[in-house]
Amino acid sequence: MSPRAGTARPRAGTRREAASWPFSPGDMHNCHLDSRSEPNNVHLEAWLPGQLSPRRLRAAVSGALADVPRTRVRRQDAAWWRAGYTWQAPPRADIDPVSVLDWRTAAELDSARAVFLSAPTALDQAPVFRLLLARGPARDCLILSAHHAAFDGRSCVSLLSLIASHYDGSGRPGPGSPSAADLAGGGRLAPGQASPEWVPAWPRTGWRAARIAPQHGGRPPADSPGFGCVLLAWPEVPAARRLDGDYRVTVNDLLIAALGQAVASWNAARGRPPRPVAVSMPIDTREPWADGALGNLTRLSTITVDPREAALTAAVAGQTNRAKGSPGPLLGPALGAAEAAPLPATVKRALVRLALHAVGPVSCDTTLLSNLGRLADPPRFGDLVPDRMWFSASTHMPRGLSVGAISVGGRLQLCFRYRRALLDGAAAREFAAGYAAALAELTGARPPSGPADPLAEAGW
Repeated sequence: MSPRAGTARPRAGTRREAASWPFSPGDMHNCHLDSRSEPNNVHLEAWLPGQLSPRRLRAAVSGALADVPRTRVRRQDAAWWRAGYTWQAPPRADIDPVSVLDWRTAAELDSARAVFLSAPTALDQAPVFRLLLARGPARDCLILSAHHAAFDGRSCVSLLSLIASHYDGSGRPGPGSPSAADLAGGGRLAPGQASPEWVPAWPRTGWRAARIAPQHGGRPPADSPGFGCVLLAWPEVPAARRLDGDYRVTVNDLLIAALGQAVASWNAARGRPPRPVAVSMPIDTREPWADGALGNLTRLSTITVDPREAALTAAVAGQTNRAKGSPGPLLGPALGAAEAAPLPATVKRALVRLALHAVGPVSCDTTLLSNLGRLADPPRFGDLVPDRMWFSASTHMPRGLSVGAISVGGRLQLCFRYRRALLDGAAAREFAAGYAAALAELTGARPPSGPADPLAEAGW
């Protein structure tokens, strides 16, 4: 069941003609977070009620790569002593990023997804994304894995929309999709916004966040590599409600509050003392006119969830409202100094990795929730429109778990991506069930009975 990947194309003669621009500090940081056991990638998946043509899909990807230079970026080779990296958009791609495999059961699809997302993406080969066409008996699943130094969640939606527009032969994104100008305009932040960096909250607040209690059937090595995913299909998008004042409890607030409750319940059941749960929340920094801009254009804010609070969702809503309305924070002093230091990039990477392992357990957030919101116009591949889509962000130890949310067709889809060093498959499914119970309690909805099954979704 191994993917049939394309072969590399020759790269001779492309470097002199390529456009280039420097990595932003956020790009650098996401590059330094990358490792073989923890690939720093963004995952977007579309379930299509029918079959795609591998030949047409490859042609569509080639058309998208030819049209928009930012889709085919790579990291330029540089001398070891350089303090930073440079993006390069060569005239043509170095490799065919499309692979194809067949699946017959949901377990086979789950395994293929886990293998695909756990594979590193080389930054020195264009493009820095991979696309897997998983062909099933009742539906095809299109799975995108993009390096987080070059793409965020919204960039992945824009990229898949561009590929879909070439698949149906128009070469033009459909209604509500980003324009070509938007796709080409990545890399700029809104006026007054800080760079898109991750910021530990604890030097400011003075307390230590909860860690998710690990659980395995056995005892894997501490550096057990790779990711797994649990997909949860919610019956409908929860309803938001207005609070006293000038803001309301949004769907995003409900998702964050439920995640804090789920972590607290999980830890309490395993004898962990109660601690506040710190949830990383990505915030888009794009200008409204550049909604589809490619790049990693998000900053992270920390939302503190204390399940003992009586008005939990209101407390969360107050924090998210303030975070979205204010400029993003800069890197913490130590990490900022490491990234800005006039040292070789290889040395800075070593310092960042050392800091992550040395102070990460006491400085980084508990978990992450990233909500792409409602996708009004899913990518249309000819006559095939996704009836389900899934999204997840990478998750590094000691966090070890992230939750991605996206709403399509009036339904909410949740993806729990976990590190195998933290949870095994059974434990991850148990955590997802606990999250579903917490969200149902907050919304009054009836939770789904179990993880999403692509064959059951198709009526098999």
